[in-house]
Amino acid sequence: MPAEETADHWEMLRRGGQASTALEIPSIDTGIETGSGSVRLALGSEGQLRLLLPVRQSERITETPSSETLGIGVATYALGGTPIRYLDMTCLIGALDGVFADVADEIMDRIIGGASPVEACRTTIEDFRSLLIAPEVKVSIQEIRGLVGELLMLRKLLGLDSRAWKLWRGPLRERHDFRGGTVATEVKTTSRSATQSVTISAVDQLLPPVGGSLTLAVFQLAETTGGDISVARIAADVMRAASDRQEVARLVSSYGCADPESREWNRCRFRLEEEDHYLIDAQFPRVIPESFAGGVVPSGVEQISYVVNLGTAEHCRLSNQGVEALNAELVACLDHL
Repeated sequence: MPAEETADHWEMLRRGGQASTALEIPSIDTGIETGSGSVRLALGSEGQLRLLLPVRQSERITETPSSETLGIGVATYALGGTPIRYLDMTCLIGALDGVFADVADEIMDRIIGGASPVEACRTTIEDFRSLLIAPEVKVSIQEIRGLVGELLMLRKLLGLDSRAWKLWRGPLRERHDFRGGTVATEVKTTSRSATQSVTISAVDQLLPPVGGSLTLAVFQLAETTGGDISVARIAADVMRAASDRQEVARLVSSYGCADPESREWNRCRFRLEEEDHYLIDAQFPRVIPESFAGGVVPSGVEQISYVVNLGTAEHCRLSNQGVEALNAELVACLDHL
């Protein structure tokens, strides 16, 4: 089975399609026989790619070469009421999904060629070892702070409705970080030293949806060793509160954080110093297309970013009641998605 086809089958499983109900967990039968059953594709609890290799019940497996990128163990599942023992391989790092698909394809080829599942697994991992290394991730403090801010906003919305993860658009690189219908929220974070200003990265970022409203949520996060806020902790909170943990994990990964518990993404901890929300209207200091003659950005200008002094936007700051009302309005859009 080509690696591309294998990857497509896993994607079908992620979408909930074409899963066999014969095994007690959702899986796809590859049709490749090992003598103890057929090799199957499955998913981990958070959508990780898994390869299930049937082995004899009596076979002694003395060593399973697990690592920080691969989880390898032995599991038994019922297939049509009959227990089948599997060598269970799981890709633990989303960034290595492509390599794992290649590894799975090679293992299956070796089984077809006559190798036992255990031997095919061992020799393939040895051959691919240099590729199965967790990629070095260099994440800036700004990226960490940005993800924390969006997760804090998501946690707030999930407190109103467990489906609110559907409103999170930031990881999908859409204009606004949260949107439902014509209601949107943009999230910014600041450090304690830069609390009075936020950077706007595009000329349309503070442009509300047509016929709708936009709020700006600003979280002031002070970096501190003893802080109670981290990517791992807030990600765990939102996954517990969400109606679909797997979808939230996929969104976090799309943001660029394949592993919310990784050392790199959790090297900083924060304390929430302040939280403010602003209604973005004609009175809010901003640059939008209408700021230019004819409502069009001058020809040849490819990108605009600017800094807003929030001290000049005090008249746009929302009360707690106003924030609650707008968040409720945003969440209410879920019924129409």
